[in-house]
Order: sequence, then C-alpha cells, then structure tokens
Amino acid sequence: MICDMMSACKCSILLFLFLFPLTSALSQKVQIQIVSPPELKGRKAVLLTREKGFAATVHSIKLYSDMFNLDIENDLVPDLYQLHVSQINSSLFFFLEPGIKIQLDTLDLSKSIVSNSKSTQEWRLFENNIQHPYDARIKYYSKRETQARKSKNADSLSHWIDIQSIEKEDLVKKTGDFILANPASYVSLYLLKINWYAFQDKGIFEKLDRSLAIHRTYAFLREKNNKKIVRMEQLKTLK
Repeated sequence: MICDMMSACKCSILLFLFLFPLTSALSQKVQIQIVSPPELKGRKAVLLTREKGFAATVHSIKLYSDMFNLDIENDLVPDLYQLHVSQINSSLFFFLEPGIKIQLDTLDLSKSIVSNSKSTQEWRLFENNIQHPYDARIKYYSKRETQARKSKNADSLSHWIDIQSIEKEDLVKKTGDFILANPASYVSLYLLKINWYAFQDKGIFEKLDRSLAIHRTYAFLREKNNKKIVRMEQLKTLK
C-alpha cells in the first residue's frame, strides 16, 4: 500500500513538473499603460474581445494606477479589443499588444490617443480609408431606401437596394486588397477571420506572411483552409 502511495506521489510530481512549464510557456504578462485624468481615477474599466459581433469580458480593472499587467496567452495577441469605462457611454476599439499606451479622453473614449501599437495604427488606416466611408454611404443609401418604401416608388426602391449590394461587394474587394497589401499584419489576420466565407476560395490565406503563424487565429484559419482543400479534393474524385 505504501509503495503504491509513493508511486502515485511520484507520478503526481512528475505530472506537475511536466504541466507547469507548459502552462508558463503558454501565458505571459502583457503590460499596458492606460493614462486616465484625475476625474476618471478609481473607475472600473473593462477590456473585451471582439468575435463575430459578440463581446466577451476578458479583464476588469480599476483605474488607480497607469500600469497594468494582464495574464494573456501568448498566441492571443495582438488582437482587436474594446475598452469600456464606467459612466462613459462611448468605447474604444484598439489592437491589444505589449507596451501599448492609451491616453483616455474624458468625454469620448473613441477619441482616446493610442500609441506604441503598430496594429492599432493599421486598424485605424483600414477604418478611416475603407470601413468608415462605407458605413457612411450605406447609412445614406439605407435612408433613401426607407424613403422609397414609404413613397411606394418601385424604381427608386430597386435602385437603392441595388446600389447597397454593389457597395457591399466593393467593401469585400477593398478588404481583400488591404489584406494582400499587408500580409504580415495582425489586422489582416483579423479581417480574414471575420470575412472567411467571402475569401475562403480566393487563395488569400496562402498569401499571409508566415510570421503570423504564432497566432491562434492563424492556426484556426489554417485548419479551416485545410478542411476546404480536402473537401475540394473529395468533390473532384466524385466527378
């Protein structure tokens, strides 16, 4: 019995020694700086990931100091996050990565200044040049579509519906062009993930830089891409 207990203890110790360095290797302390003005000190801030339009709470912090160390797995950053601060209605979208600095705006978090983040700069470039202009046009076209419906003008209604379809196709094209022009960008990796079904047959994944392979999203897309290739090969054999 004693021998069995000793053997079990040895196995437990060996298992612990095996698992502990593995766990340590998969996680890291990501240090970020959030500089808040005096009137925001002590407020609760929440960091959320963005996934297919849904938000999931990741970290909740109190804005007492400016420096924060977040426990995040190595293969999950950089990635798009959303920052909320209590008693402020707006939010800030940014790419979380080690060393990032955020200077909070007291009235509108979306106007907060983000520095030391190459990915956030690339995200802003995509938003300002592609996403925001598209959103503005779609908002206008949607408004005109509603007016056409109310006036029961069939020709006008058809026009505004068609032009929105054209805009959506143009957004996909411009997004694809952005990814191809920035193959080593984590923003491109994120955009490919959320638009996978639009791009899965265009060979864009194969053109991503291999430096992105350390990210979990890359592994996720590689698996989806491999399944697609297998499925295509199976269809060929059936013909």
